[in-house]
Amino acid sequence: MENKKDLSIQGAISTNRKLFEALRNDVQGILSGEKEKMQRQRLYLPLAYSDFRELFLSFGTYCLYQRNQRREFVIDKNNEAVIELFYYYATNDSSFSGDLDKGIMLQGKYGCGKSVILETYSMLHNHIVMNYSLRLPLLTFIQSIELQEQIVKQSIKSFIQRPLIIDEFGREPKTVQDFGNILRPISELLSIRADMGTLTHGTTNFTLDTLSSTEFYGGMIGDRLKMMFNFIPIPGESRRK
Repeated sequence: MENKKDLSIQGAISTNRKLFEALRNDVQGILSGEKEKMQRQRLYLPLAYSDFRELFLSFGTYCLYQRNQRREFVIDKNNEAVIELFYYYATNDSSFSGDLDKGIMLQGKYGCGKSVILETYSMLHNHIVMNYSLRLPLLTFIQSIELQEQIVKQSIKSFIQRPLIIDEFGREPKTVQDFGNILRPISELLSIRADMGTLTHGTTNFTLDTLSSTEFYGGMIGDRLKMMFNFIPIPGESRRK
């Protein structure tokens, strides 16, 4: 009797066009709501590139001064293409050569300016959010070693949902001991954030292949990194003097 009931329901779903259309509208409404929720978590700037570039120069210089580097931030042949990509990303422009729903991982040699670029982006973002009282989360810029220490001291829950910029990604020890237990705090955090779709940015000296190796995070986390990040290389040697 129960089997006949199940078959009749299946038949109704497959033959009743109105029911199909109602279900299709339901799922489209659910998807639309999820997309709107994701949009509300991001700041999209209504700026022309020339204005964005000028602001980036100013905030970049401020970032360098905060780092006790008494010099002007410079946009040149090595970083202009990357800053232009950040403009497309920050304005949700389809000209961005990647996935606008993923975070950005800047790759390059030490001292090439990747950390300053992402910290400048976070300063610009956070300044707008705070000074215009926008109901958006701030970007937390943190080095991977410090992040790992804070996870061990506090709990991983504190870092699951907040937008993060992980500086010097891959430089932290991959395991830590806690009362005799071997923990992998960053790997665990990345796995959870990937599953939840939490926005993550980062800087690294390493390639995706290296980060996916057994000496770093392994293949499973490496596969999640592809899902989380647009990997963008920055050319050039060290800018430090």
